[in-house]
Amino acid sequence: MNTNRLKRFAQEARKKLIQQVDSRMELVMTTDSAELREKAVALSNLKNAITSTSKEQVIDKVAYTWFNRLMALRFMDLNEYQPTGVKIVTPKEGYTLPEILEDARQGQIPDELPVNKEHIYDLLDGKVSSSNAQNEVYKELLIAACNQLHSIFPFLFEKIDDYTELLLPDDLTSEFSIINEFLKGMVQEDCGEVEVIGWLYQFYISELNDKLISSKKKYKTEDLAPASQLFTPKWIVQYMVDNTLGQIWTEFDPNTNITSSLEYYIKPDYLEELENRESKSIEEIKFFEPCVGSGHILSYAFDVFYKIYEEQGYNPSEIPELIITNNLYGVDIDERASQIASFVLLMKGREKHRRFLRIIEKKNIIPNISFYQDFEFDKKFENASALGSLIEVTPEEVENYKIDENSIFSARQEELKKLYSLLGQRYDVVVTNPPYIGASRMEPTLKNYVANKYPETKSDLFACFILKSLELCSSRGLTGYMTPFVWMFIYSYEKLRKIIIDNHFINNLIQLEYSGFDGATVPICTFTLRKQNINKGRGNYIRLSNFKGAANQAPKTLEAIQNPNCGWRYRANHKDFQEIPGMPIGYWASTTDVKIFKENTFLGEISNPKKGLDTGDNDRFLRLWFEPIQTNIEIVSSHSFTSNQIDGTWYPINRGGGFRKWYGNNEYLIHFKNDGFLIKNTKNEKGRTRANLRNEKFYFQESLTWGAISSAKFSARYCYPGGLFGAGGYSVFAEDKNRILAILGFFSSKLSDHFLKILSPTLNFEVGNISSLPYKLDADGNLEIIEIVEKCIEISRNDWDSREISWDFSKNELIRIKSHDIERAYDEYCLYWFNQFNQLHQNEEKLNQKFITSYCLQDELSQKVDFDYITILKDETDIVNGELVFDKIEIFAQFISYAVGCMFGRYSLVKEGLILANQGETLEGYLKKVGKGEAEVQFLPDEDNIIPVLDDEWFEDDIVGRFYEFLKASFGKENFDKNLAFVEESIGKDIRKYFVRDFYKDHVKRYKKRPIYWMFSSPKGSFNVLIYMHRYTPDTLNSILNGYLIEYREKLKARIEHLDHIIETGSSTEQTRAAKEKDGLRAILLELQEYEREILYPLATERISIDLDDGVLVNYNKFGKAIQEVKGLNDKKAKEKVRKFDWIETAEII
Repeated sequence: MNTNRLKRFAQEARKKLIQQVDSRMELVMTTDSAELREKAVALSNLKNAITSTSKEQVIDKVAYTWFNRLMALRFMDLNEYQPTGVKIVTPKEGYTLPEILEDARQGQIPDELPVNKEHIYDLLDGKVSSSNAQNEVYKELLIAACNQLHSIFPFLFEKIDDYTELLLPDDLTSEFSIINEFLKGMVQEDCGEVEVIGWLYQFYISELNDKLISSKKKYKTEDLAPASQLFTPKWIVQYMVDNTLGQIWTEFDPNTNITSSLEYYIKPDYLEELENRESKSIEEIKFFEPCVGSGHILSYAFDVFYKIYEEQGYNPSEIPELIITNNLYGVDIDERASQIASFVLLMKGREKHRRFLRIIEKKNIIPNISFYQDFEFDKKFENASALGSLIEVTPEEVENYKIDENSIFSARQEELKKLYSLLGQRYDVVVTNPPYIGASRMEPTLKNYVANKYPETKSDLFACFILKSLELCSSRGLTGYMTPFVWMFIYSYEKLRKIIIDNHFINNLIQLEYSGFDGATVPICTFTLRKQNINKGRGNYIRLSNFKGAANQAPKTLEAIQNPNCGWRYRANHKDFQEIPGMPIGYWASTTDVKIFKENTFLGEISNPKKGLDTGDNDRFLRLWFEPIQTNIEIVSSHSFTSNQIDGTWYPINRGGGFRKWYGNNEYLIHFKNDGFLIKNTKNEKGRTRANLRNEKFYFQESLTWGAISSAKFSARYCYPGGLFGAGGYSVFAEDKNRILAILGFFSSKLSDHFLKILSPTLNFEVGNISSLPYKLDADGNLEIIEIVEKCIEISRNDWDSREISWDFSKNELIRIKSHDIERAYDEYCLYWFNQFNQLHQNEEKLNQKFITSYCLQDELSQKVDFDYITILKDETDIVNGELVFDKIEIFAQFISYAVGCMFGRYSLVKEGLILANQGETLEGYLKKVGKGEAEVQFLPDEDNIIPVLDDEWFEDDIVGRFYEFLKASFGKENFDKNLAFVEESIGKDIRKYFVRDFYKDHVKRYKKRPIYWMFSSPKGSFNVLIYMHRYTPDTLNSILNGYLIEYREKLKARIEHLDHIIETGSSTEQTRAAKEKDGLRAILLELQEYEREILYPLATERISIDLDDGVLVNYNKFGKAIQEVKGLNDKKAKEKVRKFDWIETAEII
C-alpha cells in the first residue's frame, strides 16, 4: 500500500471538495432559477444549517460527506462489490467515463436505481436542452446510486434530497473533476483490503489534525475528534486483539487451536492461577471499541472471530451476520468515523460472503456502532460530544431506561437508548487506541468531568480511558491499549500504576522505541490488562528501545515472541514494582536491582533534591551571561561566597543544558536585584505574581545540578555557591561537602543511569526520580572516591573555561601555550588535551569499578566507558573508529574569535580575562584596565569600534589587516607567513573568505543567537562592518556612515574612473574585464546609495541608545534592516515577539 500517494490524494481531495462546495454554495445562495425553486425546501434547510452553525462548518460537513461516499463507491467498484453489478465512479477497462454513465449511453440503466430513465435518455438524446447533458445525467445517476445504497448503508448513504445534493460539485465528468481525482488517487493495488479506508480517513483530516495539535490552544468540542484521531498500525492491532480476544477464547475453549493462527499471540505462563471459567459460546463473546475511529481494530477482530466460528463448525455464509450482530460493538465522538467503521465492517462481511449485502438489506442489519451527540433533554448525555465513552452508565440504568412515545424527543430517545446500551453493558474484551489529550488542552466541560470522575488520571485523557475500559470490562475480561508510555514511569501517573498493580494484572506489554511509530508525536507502548488480579503470575514484556525506527518494531516483536531468550523479552511479576519507589513499570529490573532498592537508603533521605524557580517571564529576567553590563553581574567561582555579597543585579542560574558531566553549562544569569524584588512583584493580567520562587532557602548554596530533560544519559555538575536554580535545572543540596562530592561521583557513574532507566526511562529526570535513587552511605567516607571526583571536576572545569562562552575564560588555549610557531602550539594543545581526556576517562572507569563493586552489580554492569560519554572536548573533537580526533576548523575558529575579541578590546594579549565588557567603554578605559600605556601595548583595540569586513582590501585596517597584526603580535613577526599559512590550511580557506563568508555565522552560533559583535550590512552584503555591542554609543551609526560607508563609496567611484581609463586605452581583453568589473561596482554603488538613503542615514540621525541589560534580543531589533538578519533573533517572527514585550519601549523596535 502506497501510503504517501494515499496521503497526497486525500489532502488534495479535501481541499478541492471544500473549494468546489464553497463555489457551489455561493451559486445556489445567489442565483434564482426554476431548478433551485424546485429545491426550495433543501435551500431553506441549507440556510438554517448555516444560521445554526456557520458557513464553514456546513461546507466542511458536505465536503467530508461526499468524500466518504465517493471513497466507498470507488472501493466497492474496485472490489466488484456493487450490489447492482455496475461500477458507479469507475470506468470499464478501455473507457474513460464511469461505467454507469457509459451503460446509460447504451440504453442500459439498472432497474434498482430510483431514477427517471426517460428523462435520462431525453437528456442524452438532446430532447431536453442542457449545457452539459453528460455531466447532468451522471449527476442524476450518482445521486440515484447513493439513494439505492441507502437501504444497505443508511449511516453513510442517507437519502439525498437535502442540501447535500444541492452542494454536489458541478463538474463530475471532466479530467479536472473530483471523480477523476478518486480514479487517480485510489488505485487497484492500494484497495485490495478495507484497511485503506481507515488510512484515507486519517489522511483526509491529517492537515487539520496537525494544525490543531501545533496550535497549543485549548480544544473546542468540535476539535476533539480531528485532534485525537490516530490510525493504529496493523501489527499493533493484531497484537492487542490476539492477546485479548484470542487469549480469552483459549480460556473458554481450552481445546481450541486458534492461537496457532494468531501471529502476535504471547502465551501466558500463569494460567494455572486463573479460576475455572464458566463456558461461553462464541456467539456470546462481546468485543467493544470505545473510541472506534475508522474501525481498524474491529476489522481485525472480525477476522479473529471468523476463524473461531470456522473452527467451531459454523456455516461460512452465516458467520459474517453473526459477528456483526452478536460480537462487535463500537462508538466514537466523530460521526464520520462511526460511518466509516460501520462501512468497514460490512465490507469485511462482503469479503467473506458475496451475497452478504443482499442479506443485510433484506434483514435490515446495521453494525452495533454509534456516535455521540449532545442530548439536551438527558443530564448524562447533554455534553456527550465532549465526554464520549467516559460517561458512566450502569446496567441498572440501561434496564430502567424508558422511551416516552408522547415526547417531542421520542425519536432522539431511540438514538440515546443505543448509547445507554453500549455503555451500560459489560464486555469480555475492550480494546482501544484512546485519545491523547493533556489536561491543559481539554475542553472545559471535559476537563471538569475528568477531574471529578477520574482524579487519579486527570492529567491526560488516555489514562482516563485505561480505567474506563477496565470499568466496561467484565470481571474476568481482558483489555488492550495503545497509549503513550509515560504512564509507566512518571510521577503524575503513579496513582494509575498503583490501581493497576493493586487491582488488575499486566498480561503483556510492548514498549516501542522512541521513534517506533511514525504517526505518534510521543513515544508509545501497547499492552493488555486482565481485569482480574493475579498475585503470583508473571507478565510478558518486550522492550524495543534499542531498535530504532518504525520498520523495526513489528519484526523484532515477532522475533521476541518466537524466541523468549532473545534478550529483549522479559517476564516480571508486577507486584515486584511495588518495591521500587513510585512503582515504575521497570520490568527489566533484575532480582538484584529490586533487592538494592529494597535494602538501601534513598538519596532523598540524606540530601535535598529540589526543583527551582520559574521566572514567569524568561525574556525579561534571564540573560546569557555575556549580555548584560558586567559591573551589574555577581559571579562567584569559588567557595568564598557569603550572603553579604548579594547586592548585584544579575546572578548565575542553573537551567540544565545538554549532556555534560562534572562541571559546566554555566551560561545564564537571572535578574535578582534586591532579593528578586522585581520578579516577586511582577503580576500577570489577573493580578497574580507571574513567578514561582520555589525553595528560596536553598538559593546561593553549593549544589549539584542536572537537566530535567535530556536527549542522552543523565548527567550532573558541581556548582559553587552564589547562584540560583531554575525549573529546568534541578539541584541537590547537602550539608556535608564530602557527601556532595560522593553523590556527584555516584551520579557520574553507570549506576545512576542504570537505576534511572528503571525509575524514568523517558529521559525526564524529575526530583522524585533522583530522590528515589538507592544510595550506599559508605561512599561519603571513601576518600579515594572524593579525590577522583575532585580531579574530574578540575579537568572538566578547565575544559569549560577554555572557551569564550565561560565567564571564567582567561585566554585562548593556543595563546596559553606560548610559542612562536602556531603549528607547534596546536600540536602541544592536542597532546595536552588528549592526556586530559584520557585521565578523565580513566577516572570515570575507576569510579564505575568502585560503585559497581559496592552495589554487587558486577554481573550486570561493566566499568568500561565509551569515549562518546566523556563530556569534555565535545566541540573540538570527534570520536572516529574509537579514536579521539581533533577538529582543526573548530580549534582555529575559536582562535580567530579570540582575535576579534582582542581587536575590540574585550580581551587583551597583555592581561587575562575580560577587559572591556561594560556599556560604552573606550580605548582609554582599556589602557586603564590592562595597567599599561599605549606605547607598551603591542596590539591595541580598534579605536572607533568599527571594523570593515569586505571582500577586498578597501581599508588598510579592515578585519583581515587587523588579524594580520594580531597574529604578528601573538606569535611573532618572524614566522608570520608560516603561521598564516597554517591558520588558512586549518580552516580550509583564505582568511578573507573566512571572515566574509563564515565568521559571523560562526559567531552567531557560538553565542547562541545572541551575538556580542554585530554586523551592519547593506541589503546584498556588499558593505559590512563589525562593531562590539558593549562599546556601542549613539554616535556609532554616524561613524559607520561618515567614516566608512561614504569613504567606501568614494573609493568605488575612484576605481570606476580607473576602469574607464582601461576601457578607453586597454587591450581588448583588458577592456572586457574592466567593463564587467565596472558593471559590478556600479550595482554596488546603487546598493550603497539605497542603504544610506533609506536605512542607515535615518537611523544615524535618531542617535539610538541601547541598554545592555535589556539583552541582545531587544537591542539588536532596534536597528531594522541596517543590521544583518539572524533567524530567531531579528527575523519577522522574532520582531513580532519583541513587540509584545510589556517592559520595553516597543516603538523602538523596527
